[in-house]
Amino acid sequence: MHDVRHRKDIEAIVAEFYKTTSADPIIGFIFNDVAKIDLTSHLPLICDFWEDALFSGEQKRYTRNTLSVHLELAQKVTLRAGHFTRWLYLFERAVDHNAAGQQAERMKQRANNVAKSIAAALTAGKRSSMQLRLDEQK
Repeated sequence: MHDVRHRKDIEAIVAEFYKTTSADPIIGFIFNDVAKIDLTSHLPLICDFWEDALFSGEQKRYTRNTLSVHLELAQKVTLRAGHFTRWLYLFERAVDHNAAGQQAERMKQRANNVAKSIAAALTAGKRSSMQLRLDEQK
């Protein structure tokens, strides 16, 4: 298995992740029924985010504010730390199924930071003290 080297690698990871989340019994309803994500338009945006996170220099492709998007979503449904834990578990699993190496590990660490940051902002907690436990999900 190779590392995350190109946008094509990111696209494979993101596609697997969203396929899994849409069918997930814990968080699937958030993606399907609450956010009503249109994958045709959403997947390229998310791939832009990850491409920027892993490969970009000064020019950024992703211009949305990730926190504000999730704050809007939180007005429609109560998002709990457990939702982010599940999101992180499914994301890391998608990465592990598709890639191995330094960039794959960087992608998982960035996902962990994103999950903690958004969960902490939504729960008025402190990111440094937030524990997202994956071991219970496996």
